[in-house]
Amino acid sequence: MRKVLGLGSFFFILVVISYFLYFSGQEHTLIFNNTYKNKAESKNVVLRVAGEKDRKINKNRKVVIELKGREHKFIIEADGKIKEGIVKFSLNKGAEIDIEKFLQSENNWIKEVGQY
Repeated sequence: MRKVLGLGSFFFILVVISYFLYFSGQEHTLIFNNTYKNKAESKNVVLRVAGEKDRKINKNRKVVIELKGREHKFIIEADGKIKEGIVKFSLNKGAEIDIEKFLQSENNWIKEVGQY
């Protein structure tokens, strides 16, 4: 009985550790879309994502970043204004952020996309 209990607890702990490692280590695709409807209003922006180096996104371009983990903070700087945001990922999903809508504080600035 003691061996069965020890073996059962070992497998239970193994399953719990595997679960946490799977969800914390899963890689997600994050797309920053810097295309504007009115191309004349388009601006260059600087993107800062925790754990990544700063990136400059030129006018009417997209940037794709692969990130590990379920939640990430990011900062977008445009014309001297800084705006912070948080993106949370679902299982096996990525996200696309529309920078124009994000800077204008619209509600639908993020959409979920399938993994690439």
